[in-house]
Amino acid sequence: MDIKILKKEKSIYKVNLFYLCTIIWSIFSQFLPTPANSYQYIAFLIPISIYLFFNRSEVERILKPDMLDLKSTIIIFLIWLASLPLIFLIVELYIYFFGSTLADIVSQDTHETFAFNLFFTAVTPAILEEILMRGIILDGYRNKSRLVAATMNGLMFGMLHLNSFQFFHTFIAGFLASFLVFATNSIFAGILIHMINNGLPLTLNYLYPPNPNIGYAEDPNFLLLTLYALLGVMFLFQLIKVLFKINNIPFRKDKDLSDEKIFNLPLILSMFIFLGFSALIIFSI
Repeated sequence: MDIKILKKEKSIYKVNLFYLCTIIWSIFSQFLPTPANSYQYIAFLIPISIYLFFNRSEVERILKPDMLDLKSTIIIFLIWLASLPLIFLIVELYIYFFGSTLADIVSQDTHETFAFNLFFTAVTPAILEEILMRGIILDGYRNKSRLVAATMNGLMFGMLHLNSFQFFHTFIAGFLASFLVFATNSIFAGILIHMINNGLPLTLNYLYPPNPNIGYAEDPNFLLLTLYALLGVMFLFQLIKVLFKINNIPFRKDKDLSDEKIFNLPLILSMFIFLGFSALIIFSI
């Protein structure tokens, strides 16, 4: 495609506007008299379906439905393991500065059985949120560099959760999942790591229930956690490079093909909504 045509495209404005509408709809959906288990389908599946219907000629490019091979699957699991120290550090820092009240509320099990909990906590969000974020939203940033696209995707993924506790570690998760999709050209890479991240700890807690009398560590060793996190990031970088290599995709692709503005009105409004809703939650607990 001609560079002049790329510069005139408004793909970022388009997905930022869609994201704003999805955020507003997801908030409104929380107050609808519907079963709790149906929330994600109402909040995300409906706008996703509408967007893909009106862009049905571009669905393959948006969703990137290539299957993963065994090597990629194994490496993605190792990438998830390498990301854990950084995630743990971020969570512990939040709890240290802001307390564990919001973390406890967000982490609360709301489903009666393990099977329902696994399905609605791991499977459903892994599919719907990945189609939304690493499919539709990431595709809108296709003419920006990978670093810019992944950073913005992480930011928007964090805001999608509408609370300050989840924002920080889901920002990292969204950034990482974006690079996995880049490295495999497959949305299944994002779905896989999302499902592992949500489902494996849930399964382990079910098989080996934690002691309810033991809460969060009051004085975590942040120096040690930071060291582990740095080592994890080093491994992450190398593993992602390997993932690009085995899928025959060039690792370096840093040029912006479009000068379209990122922080447009829809995104700015989304940020204000996130900040306002997050503040409302904090003041209400």
